[in-house]
Amino acid sequence: MTAPDLSVRPVPLPMANKLGQDLDVWARARGRPAGLLLLLRLALLEPGFQLALSLRLQEALGRLPLIGRPLRRLLWYATTIWTSCHIAPTARFGGGLYMPHPTGIVVGDGVIVGSYATIFQQVTLGRHHPDIAGAPSLGDYCQLCAGAKILGAITLGDHVTIGANAVVLADIPSGNTAVGIPARILDHDGECAGAPV
Repeated sequence: MTAPDLSVRPVPLPMANKLGQDLDVWARARGRPAGLLLLLRLALLEPGFQLALSLRLQEALGRLPLIGRPLRRLLWYATTIWTSCHIAPTARFGGGLYMPHPTGIVVGDGVIVGSYATIFQQVTLGRHHPDIAGAPSLGDYCQLCAGAKILGAITLGDHVTIGANAVVLADIPSGNTAVGIPARILDHDGECAGAPV
């Protein structure tokens, strides 16, 4: 399944928030108008949207005084068990999150994911080593293919694509595609250019 074309920023829905942007991306991927009926369908039947919805609810719960943090933790735990994805409560996601196959996704503490990201199954975003602080930061419109590993205090620019099973240990400038273990940036002819990143 290919990711939706996210090269042009969509017009925000009237409820200009992250959940609205998530719904818009899912609607475009399905070729349907965004609306209440689609929202209900996705919330009931689509695991990837359910995960995104849970992340948005956790974020909202975290803002409530007194009971917010315990409720957020309970929802986080239930989501982890339900989806088999481990996404740290401190990870931050922009709007327009698209996770069509949410199985085995791991996102560590302090990770920042920009808007309109596409994350496929088995992706890991986190520390390079347990004793070394620092987490990845992703720009807008990044696509992380199945099994990609982005590790350490690195930055991926806007419109970056990481190939399936690639292991990224260094910054990737905007507009590039990286593949391989360790990852190398592809040139315009689709060949690996330069040293591993």
